[in-house]
Amino acid sequence: MKRSWAGEVRNVSLLVAIGVTTDGYREILGILEGPKEDKSGWSLFLRHLADRGLSGVQLIVSDACRGLVESAAEILPEAQWQRCVVHFYRNVFSLVPAGKVRDIAKMLKAIHAQESR
Repeated sequence: MKRSWAGEVRNVSLLVAIGVTTDGYREILGILEGPKEDKSGWSLFLRHLADRGLSGVQLIVSDACRGLVESAAEILPEAQWQRCVVHFYRNVFSLVPAGKVRDIAKMLKAIHAQESR
């Protein structure tokens, strides 16, 4: 996101946490604007959420941002981390010839649609 600070336009990151209630509804838990998406930014954000009472986190789903993964392990050690499927697919597709992307996408979707191993 572009932000004007002191008359200068800079890129900023918006760190967003979305939770899922026991009823299956999504809720925004918090948003933090910062200069970049690094470990210190994620640590500050997660600590803020924990200080506000965030607890019982079982699963964190995100891209492979090392800063988030490391911060979550320290601040929310009981939570498991899982790679976001969309980001995983994008990484796979970047390694597949363009003519095979549709076939690979069908295979990946079939794998993720399975109810058991």
